[in-house]
Amino acid sequence: MTTPELYDNYDYIVVGGGHNGLSAACTLAGAGASVLVLEQRPHLGGLSNSGPFLAEAPDHILSLGAMDDMFMSCTTFISDLGLHRYGYRGTPVEAPYGWIGADGATLLLFHDLNRTLAEVRRFSAKDARTYADLQPALSWIFEALTAVMPHHPAQLPKAELGKLLLKLAPSRAIRRQLGRIMSHNLIDLMADTFDSDQMRSLATYWGSMIGPIDHDGGGFYCVGLAAVHRKPGVIRPRGGMGAIMDAMAAYATERGAHIRTDTPVARVAVTDNRATGVVLADGTEIRAARGVLAAVPPQLAYGRLLDDGVLDSATRAKVAILPASGNNSATFKIDVALSGPATYPKGAAQRGRIDDFDIRKTALMTGTFDENIRQLQAIRAGETLQHPPVYMAVLSANDPGLAPEGQDVVYLAANVPAQPRDGWEKTKAAMSEAIMSSVTQHLDGFDAEIGRIETSPADFGDQFATPNGSYFHVDMTPLRLAMNRPAPGLGGYRSPVRGYFHAGAGSHPGGGVSGWPGRLAAQTALGQPRT
Repeated sequence: MTTPELYDNYDYIVVGGGHNGLSAACTLAGAGASVLVLEQRPHLGGLSNSGPFLAEAPDHILSLGAMDDMFMSCTTFISDLGLHRYGYRGTPVEAPYGWIGADGATLLLFHDLNRTLAEVRRFSAKDARTYADLQPALSWIFEALTAVMPHHPAQLPKAELGKLLLKLAPSRAIRRQLGRIMSHNLIDLMADTFDSDQMRSLATYWGSMIGPIDHDGGGFYCVGLAAVHRKPGVIRPRGGMGAIMDAMAAYATERGAHIRTDTPVARVAVTDNRATGVVLADGTEIRAARGVLAAVPPQLAYGRLLDDGVLDSATRAKVAILPASGNNSATFKIDVALSGPATYPKGAAQRGRIDDFDIRKTALMTGTFDENIRQLQAIRAGETLQHPPVYMAVLSANDPGLAPEGQDVVYLAANVPAQPRDGWEKTKAAMSEAIMSSVTQHLDGFDAEIGRIETSPADFGDQFATPNGSYFHVDMTPLRLAMNRPAPGLGGYRSPVRGYFHAGAGSHPGGGVSGWPGRLAAQTALGQPRT
């Protein structure tokens, strides 16, 4: 993409070139407004990007943050923008998630529900029945999420929600399950729901990637157990998540939007409580005639980007206590480029006795239920287990174009303390060693390592402005949704400053790759009718 000439005046300026910033730019430019997107990093997409980030491995495409599309494809977002015309191609994953044990035994969640039930039945016939019984309630939650996702939270679709409520009316069983899910924390829910350690561990680890699993009401983090089986399933963009970013950038620039990388914003200019533009880190001032959209965490949008005295004390107090990684649990990522294949020797041997499915194509989670709980306890104390539970995905197994033939890219993650007891400068190397000690119990091929990128929660904060290492900017707790996201009085995209809009994952509908926070914020800024 060529760097456009920088003007001194636009209708709208979007601060942040992540997927929500690009979504906002597409919406604004599509409405005929002049738009400038400013991204501080060299690459667009933020935590939703992928690319050849290792100089020594220029043909290996790494994904430093998101790797799946579970939400965007469930709504009209892609068709609204016609992203297929700009090169976007998504492929459903046959068995997107699973668990692997120390002996190589695997439990896979297939898109096909019946095939998944057969998987669960190998470990517990009772759990298979329970899993099937859970699906109506979990599907109801997922339907509700996708129904409200494309709408301004103050104007939720009463007719659609009414139809969903009617689905509950005749079924005491679904209502009872829903009550259990919404009133438990995830650990309690899994302990009371499943008998097998495999199902308890898998659902607990997976839920931990959405929110604090020890938070009361966080039982709904297991909603992914339904999303896997619903249409269209879990989608992986061909070429990595960066393919979505490239398509959105192409859509916006075709409609006249200017997009600048390596251009940090120092502050938002405010006159008489109205946002009038931005001041860049080099001192350049750029005016925005109609508004500024901050597609960044609310802690930044209402913090460093505004001069002291712009916000009143009540707003500052709300922002100061926004929960981000509230139980101190955040993600440590290791992304590896290999000159050979990554394999699961024990796992593949075990799987060969069942159906010979290629488990390299599944993102596998490890650890017993007890180990997941003990890791959470260690995290609260700023520590980690010697062999923590981990998340492993050989991304090139599903998308060979991510690496040269016969070679792989590997996506590794683990829950660690956002704030380790001894600080990240002293802790990072040991934390990485602990994670890799767990990974190499299952996954081989690292003798062919070309290079890796290690990203601690502190690194995520430095590079992507994630508060306390939180991908979602504000924890997705039940009381931090809709008009209460990010906080009561700050929902609905408009800020206390006129012409200043919050367009990041800390606003409705929240975290995950959906594009709707940016799109809805842009629609609000344009004054379009709320859908």
